[in-house]
Amino acid sequence: MIQPIYSAVPSPESVSRVYLRDPTPADAQAMHDWRREEAVVEHQPLIYLNPDQIRADLEKLTTNTLPDYSKDRFQWIIERKETNDAIGWMTLSIRTWEHLIGEIGYSVSQKHHQKGYGTEALQMMLRKVFLEAGLYRVEAKCAVDNVASARLLEKVGFQKEGTLREYFNIRGRRCDHFMYSVLRHEYFGRIRR
Repeated sequence: MIQPIYSAVPSPESVSRVYLRDPTPADAQAMHDWRREEAVVEHQPLIYLNPDQIRADLEKLTTNTLPDYSKDRFQWIIERKETNDAIGWMTLSIRTWEHLIGEIGYSVSQKHHQKGYGTEALQMMLRKVFLEAGLYRVEAKCAVDNVASARLLEKVGFQKEGTLREYFNIRGRRCDHFMYSVLRHEYFGRIRR
């Protein structure tokens, strides 16, 4: 159960230049294009899906109201407030509701890299997972050579726990990944400073 003391936690949405919204089938082409960008292909273990396959997957999704104990996968589109342009996606996979553990994944389109959008979106996601979903532990993985992603995770409070050796197959090559996590009390301790 979420503690009432945390209801006063400031919302990053009030100052952010991005927001998270539920995806729709109309996002299929953009998601297809993002998944084919070199920065994504180089670092993420995504299988190829054509726009119709992505659209069919999006048609199956329901709203992302947290917590929803009947689901273990949630997905959002990262959108710029100023232009309403979709610029990336964010996912939450629940490892176990019983132990309140989830994993996040994210990607921002290359043309929007190094502008702080990923930081803002990840801060919003952490607020969602700890305040709305009530998770205790959130994990994230990134390829060891994905320096920007590792830096982003550390910037928002994740701690590196270790290296998962030859964890994912990316373009026919087994790649080591860093395992990161942030705990509920660490998150709340950080935002109160």
